[in-house]
Amino acid sequence: MAFVNERHWESLENRRAAAFLLGGAIFAADVALVGSHVAAGTEPGAFGQALVGTAWTASFVGLLGTYPGLANGSRWLARASAVFAVVGGITMAVMALASLGYSTGILGGALSDVVMFFLPGVFLGIVFGFGSAGVATLRTGIYARSVGLLFVVLVLTFLFNIGSSIAGFGTLTTVLGVVVVLSLTKLALGYQFRTGNAPAA
Repeated sequence: MAFVNERHWESLENRRAAAFLLGGAIFAADVALVGSHVAAGTEPGAFGQALVGTAWTASFVGLLGTYPGLANGSRWLARASAVFAVVGGITMAVMALASLGYSTGILGGALSDVVMFFLPGVFLGIVFGFGSAGVATLRTGIYARSVGLLFVVLVLTFLFNIGSSIAGFGTLTTVLGVVVVLSLTKLALGYQFRTGNAPAA
């Protein structure tokens, strides 16, 4: 992508493992938060969404770090993944800041009043960003097959979360399960890239 030079891509590539590990660690903190609400029988507030937004923002940075490798095998899917990663990353960053504003009382009203405005960018970023990267990885083998499958797991978990909410069985316990899967998946991606197990043999 012409508007980002090679040095910037190299920097993102070097940081992808840390970005995924950070995203997974923040989701692990959210697991503890949601778990405490499940135990207490209370509903989580906007601060939990601030954690979610921050975790996904870090993960989108990690996804952008896969672009140089993916572009060697499937340029158009890599470009699609990068574009949607930017859309998702910006959306999640804004959502995280807004959620923090509502949780601290800096912003008036409730997060539920504006959350629908974030959904299109979130959907595009996760489904088409990670989805394109997953398809590109599985088709080309530029990264290990497990990396492609983990990308797909993120997409399917997100869609399950949305679908269960729409269908009316998205309980807080269900959300806890979703957050656990997201945390473990992102940590696994970070581990793969950190240890050098991500590149295909």
